[in-house]
Amino acid sequence: MTDLAYQELASLWEAVFGEQPSVVADSELMARILVTCLPPTEPHSFGADPDEDD
Repeated sequence: MTDLAYQELASLWEAVFGEQPSVVADSELMARILVTCLPPTEPHSFGADPDEDD
C-alpha cells in the first residue's frame, strides 16, 4: 500500500471511529472493517430528482 493510500484509509478510519488506527493493518482488512461499520446509503441515480416538483 502506498503512503498516500494509507493516509486516505487512515483519514476515513478517523472519520468513522474518531481516532487514527492504532496499528498499520492490511488494507483489505481495514476496508472490510470500514464497510461493515459505515451506515448504508440510499441508492443514487443520474438525472432529475424524483422528489422534485415540476
